[in-house]
Amino acid sequence: MINQSTKFLEELFYSDEKGSYEIDEQIVQQFISNPDFPWLISFPRTGSHWLRMLMELYFEKPSLVRAFYFKDATDFTCYHRHDQECNEKCKNVIYLYRHPIDTIYSQLNYYKEDMCDYERIEFWTTLYAKHLVKWIFNEKFTDKKTIIIYEGLKENLSAEFEKICKHLNVYFDARRLATIAKHVSKNKLKEKTTYDPQVVNVSSTYQENRSFFKNQSGQYVLSIMFNVDSRLKNLF
Repeated sequence: MINQSTKFLEELFYSDEKGSYEIDEQIVQQFISNPDFPWLISFPRTGSHWLRMLMELYFEKPSLVRAFYFKDATDFTCYHRHDQECNEKCKNVIYLYRHPIDTIYSQLNYYKEDMCDYERIEFWTTLYAKHLVKWIFNEKFTDKKTIIIYEGLKENLSAEFEKICKHLNVYFDARRLATIAKHVSKNKLKEKTTYDPQVVNVSSTYQENRSFFKNQSGQYVLSIMFNVDSRLKNLF
C-alpha cells in the first residue's frame, strides 16, 4: 500500500541520509525465483539510477539490488539488470533505453576512454545496438513488456512514468510524482551513489565534452547503429 501523504514524502526527503544499501543476495534470489517478478532491463548509462530512485520513492519500495531510501524493505518493485552480454531471458520486463550518442559518450567517459578513439566508439555502439535489437525487436520470450524512453522521461515525465504504473498495476498520481521529481536532482543522485563516484558527473567540463562528442562523432555512432540493424532508424 502506497502512503499518499505529501507530508510523509517531505519528511523522507529532509531526513534521508547519504549513500545506499545493497540488498542481500538471498533476498534477491527469493524474488527472482518467481518467473513473473518484474525485471528492469537497461544498457549501462541510460538513466537507470535516476529512474530507480523515482520508482522507489513513488512506490515506497526499492528495486533489487540496491535501496536508496527504504533500507529495511521487505518488498521490491523489480530486479534491475544491464544484460550487457545479451544473455538474459525473463517474462516480465520494463525496458529502458536512451539515445545512442549520449549513451556512448557517457560510457566512454565512465571508463575514462578516449572519446576520439573510433575503435572504442565502434565497440560500445555495436554492443548497444545489439542490446536494442534484442529487447525491442527480436526477443520472443516475454509475456509482458513495457518500453520506456529516457528522453521521454525528461520531456514528459508523467506520461512516461504512467506506463510503468500500468505495467505494475499501480494507480498513477501525477501530483505525487511531481513532488518526488523535484527532489531527485543530479546532486541528490550523486549523494545516493557514493559507492560509485562515476555514476553521476555534474561538472561543466562533462557537458562541454559531450557537445564536442556529438558534433565530432554523433553521425558516426548512428551510422554504426544503423549498420547493425536498419530498423533502429525508426527509433532515432
